[in-house]
Amino acid sequence: MFSAPHTATLRSRKQQFVLEYDNGTAAFTAGKTLTGATSHATAVIVSTGSIASGSLQVHTVTGTFLNDEPISDNGTVPGAAVVNGVIAEAFDITGELIYSDIDAAISCRFYSQKDAVQQAGQTLYIVTTQRVMIPATSTPVNGDQIITTASGYAGTYQIGNVSPAPGLAGGPHHWTCDLAKGGA
Repeated sequence: MFSAPHTATLRSRKQQFVLEYDNGTAAFTAGKTLTGATSHATAVIVSTGSIASGSLQVHTVTGTFLNDEPISDNGTVPGAAVVNGVIAEAFDITGELIYSDIDAAISCRFYSQKDAVQQAGQTLYIVTTQRVMIPATSTPVNGDQIITTASGYAGTYQIGNVSPAPGLAGGPHHWTCDLAKGGA
């Protein structure tokens, strides 16, 4: 049985990295996208250092930033500097990796999938799996969470078994995901 479409929160966990810089000429802005001028590598800025030099904490890194490469962000007044070294994993004071939780409001549809009929003695019952359909414009991955207040589904769920439903243009029409109750 399908629920009516509604809005939920998709929570993705992204690992943070540290990128040292120097020769800064303008301040970077948290939340903006950092881009390497030569490599075209990108990352989302979590926190920044001073204008002249320091380190950026970033997540969602694509590509490889190059040492001595000019970098800038897409702020109203773009932050600008030069990479000083190589990107590294970010650790807290206890030596644990640091992650950012990224929340996005999405439209989705919850439903229960009838998986099998099982027999216990003389009683037959249907085993169901709770699932969610998420639009192709989102990119859920195993381990993400979905948080909802939808009647009959209210709570926090962990996403698993993410699979694309084929669309007409070759890409996915939507994502189908199994749900496991739990999470913070």
